[in-house]
Amino acid sequence: MRILHIISGLDPENGGPTFALVGLAEAQVRAGLDVCAMATWQIRSGFPIAERMRSRGVKVDLIGQASGKLSRHPELSSAVAAAVAKVDVVHIHALWEEIQHQAARACQKQRVPYVVTPHGMLSPWSLSSGSTIHRWGKRLYMAIRLRGNLNAAAAIHYTTAAERDLVRPLNLRPSSIIEPVGLDLAEFESLPERGTFRRRYSELAEWPIVLFFSRLSPQKGLDVLIPAFARFAKTDTSGARLVLAGPDYDGYERVVRAMVSQHGIGDRTIFTGLIRDRERIEALVDADLFVLPSHHENFGIVVAEAMAAGTAVLISREVNMWPDVVEAGAGGAMAADAVPFAAEMARWMSDAAMRREAGRKGREYAMGRYGWDAIAGRWVGHYRELHTGW
Repeated sequence: MRILHIISGLDPENGGPTFALVGLAEAQVRAGLDVCAMATWQIRSGFPIAERMRSRGVKVDLIGQASGKLSRHPELSSAVAAAVAKVDVVHIHALWEEIQHQAARACQKQRVPYVVTPHGMLSPWSLSSGSTIHRWGKRLYMAIRLRGNLNAAAAIHYTTAAERDLVRPLNLRPSSIIEPVGLDLAEFESLPERGTFRRRYSELAEWPIVLFFSRLSPQKGLDVLIPAFARFAKTDTSGARLVLAGPDYDGYERVVRAMVSQHGIGDRTIFTGLIRDRERIEALVDADLFVLPSHHENFGIVVAEAMAAGTAVLISREVNMWPDVVEAGAGGAMAADAVPFAAEMARWMSDAAMRREAGRKGREYAMGRYGWDAIAGRWVGHYRELHTGW
């Protein structure tokens, strides 16, 4: 079967949707599908990712230089229409840019089935976030374009049942496909020696590590984590350090640093900036507890990565994969509230044996459930059903 993936950009700055598409497309090639990907570009940071995908058998077409918030380009409509004409199923990732609309319209005209992965962008939190102008803009776009495109899809793909349930009030017509985001299990089969990450930062010494690894953005619950860690630190005798590993998002790091100072934990907090590749796994392995008290997280692939690294996790129930954490016995999940989060953090940090057992269970669960190859194999079946039933 010939599959075309559509996304607005392959830039790593785009976060989860980009990496989800890359991992899925490459695994689908290994599963025997003929896979293409089309994206616009405004900056060149996605070019190395495109080259890597090509080296692994994915045909990649980049259209640009595009412009504006919708990432428009004068050749976009014709290029998308030509690409759609050559495939059996189109898989559209994310919602709000011009390329997704052009792909949906081309599929409708040419009667090619398409599936949409919203990547959490249809959740109540996502639709209500941003400025008043931004929120009203989403509502208008939903009314004049997006709802029709969604309702004409052959299916909508959700990464968790929780995401599907959050979207249900929109009363969209297509059937649902539920498949998680995956991991490249080869990265986690042989874990780095414990202590490798710690040796990069002299401030860590031998102190226990509470690790936050994500973008420094309002969505990620740093306004919960920092006061929670401050409460925990008042009674903690182990000298635990809070490591904030991730890039600044839209200037929010200034706010985070101000919160750290306000709560008096500057001497126990370390900012690493963005860490990539093997270093990120080293950080997960060295962490005594991984924390992510997000206000909204469509899936939370970094939680799955922490589990695969054998680290106990403590997350909010606004991270949609929290039922997996509970089912696996991989850690704790609770409301994104500083007071109970601090108490739960203290409970986990005070019991090394409990953390080790949670890490063992989480690793076993993640390595068995989140491999891209198994997920891609199931997508072969999904695409066949969409194509034959259209």
